[in-house]
Amino acid sequence: MLKKYIKIIPYFILALIVTGINAVLDGLVNIRIMKMLDLAIAGKMDAMKQMIPQMLIMATLLVPMGILVGVTSSYYRRKANVALKKYYMQKVFAKNIAEFQKENNAKYMSSMTNDFNTLEMNLINGIFSVFEGLMTFLVGIWLLSTVDPRMIILAFILIAINLLISILTSKPTKKANKERSDMFDSYTSYIKEVLSAFHIVKNYNLQKRVTDDYYKKSEEIQQKGFIIEKMLSYIFSSQNFLMNGSMLGVIIVAGYFALLGRVTVGGLLLVVNGIQKMSWPLFNISESLPKLFISGDLIRKMEKTLENSDTYTETVDLPEFKDKIVFDNVEFLYEDSEQLILSDVNFQIKKNGKYLVVGPSGGGKSTLLKLFRKYFNPTAGVITIDGHNLKDVKREDYYKLIGNIEQQVFLFEDTVRNNLTLYKDYTDDEIYEAIQASGLTDFVKQLPDGLDTIIYDNGKNISGGERSRLVIARALLSKTGILLMDEAFASLDMERAKEIEKTILGLKDMTVINVSHIIFNDTKDLYDRVLTVKKTIT
Repeated sequence: MLKKYIKIIPYFILALIVTGINAVLDGLVNIRIMKMLDLAIAGKMDAMKQMIPQMLIMATLLVPMGILVGVTSSYYRRKANVALKKYYMQKVFAKNIAEFQKENNAKYMSSMTNDFNTLEMNLINGIFSVFEGLMTFLVGIWLLSTVDPRMIILAFILIAINLLISILTSKPTKKANKERSDMFDSYTSYIKEVLSAFHIVKNYNLQKRVTDDYYKKSEEIQQKGFIIEKMLSYIFSSQNFLMNGSMLGVIIVAGYFALLGRVTVGGLLLVVNGIQKMSWPLFNISESLPKLFISGDLIRKMEKTLENSDTYTETVDLPEFKDKIVFDNVEFLYEDSEQLILSDVNFQIKKNGKYLVVGPSGGGKSTLLKLFRKYFNPTAGVITIDGHNLKDVKREDYYKLIGNIEQQVFLFEDTVRNNLTLYKDYTDDEIYEAIQASGLTDFVKQLPDGLDTIIYDNGKNISGGERSRLVIARALLSKTGILLMDEAFASLDMERAKEIEKTILGLKDMTVINVSHIIFNDTKDLYDRVLTVKKTIT
């Protein structure tokens, strides 16, 4: 993730350059004001008047420069946030499907919300605040040095004190923030589960129990946040006490020099102004540095969620399916389980063949389909496609060969056309051919804007049967060589289902594997083989 941040450095540097120019310009204006004040006190009015135009020009330039600082710093923050979030999302979808499904995806939700908000404040904004404050601080040193170069020594003492306190206090704050981040993962997971079980909570009158649990978990997170804020308040108070004391010492010394005549009135005002320019950046840096130190742990935690435990290297390119898929003595059991789900599975799927997979609940139908989809590799035995071990075939190549009709339908909040094509290019003839084959012709004709009609919120403005048929049309439109169907007709009326099934089974250039508990006598004989799964294949 940090490598992606490095690519944003040019935008960061641009914002800092603009900020630095603005700070220097502001310093020059202050020096001019000091000199004009000293000239006025000395009665040199003509010399003072000669400086006014130049000072006004520089002061006027501060307005557009201030706007430019805001624009460039905001642009840097936007680019940094987008780059890190894009990287994280790309890495999420690089996860193995089996590993992703095995994990609780609430931790990804937590990372993309809570953790990214923390990173934005602590890293993206924090690192800019530190460097912006440092530049303003250096301008303050410059102003002090124009009065007395010995002031620079004090400046470095202040920096050393501030850095030392930040380093000493980083360890406990790191630990507390990690604990809070872990709590947010659990909290997000809990909320997701409760909302998904909303109907159960209502039906069984569990509102009080769920509400009490919610309050308890919320209180734990808030308490941890309170502890962190309390720790930071002690740190900031200590830093502020030391810095304020040091700043006050500088003002007292400068005042003493003014009484002795070693510093002019304008010089004294410039010291006060320089102290102000040094003080707020130091306060800002003192708050940002501890947060920067804890960002590393947060990034490592987020990166950990993106790792695949299965690092097997796939080496076989497979541009097309030519012959057959063979299951040879395949066994499978899930991790942390001693019970075999599939055992001694031996059969073959021929190119363009049509196969119906049936069996009792828990018999292994879904697991068999997951093996076909390459979500898992067999525990024992081997699956080959065109003579290649499926385990060695590159996922990207294999997924291009298979079309899926899932039991759980997902539709984008987009047009009917885009939900059918999945943002790929097809001709209108190809689209309408798939629409007709899936029984969607009448549905599309009734839509107010035809294929450009918007489907809302995963299809809430259409029926369950229409959602299923859209997914069927989507799979047919993809024209992949292998079609994997998982209870594809469960949401359709019998006549419509039989009609669509006959159409799919009539496709000559398509290998069909249909996992279903629904068996129609009218279509059963159209399959080349009916496979019964009950831990093994018969």
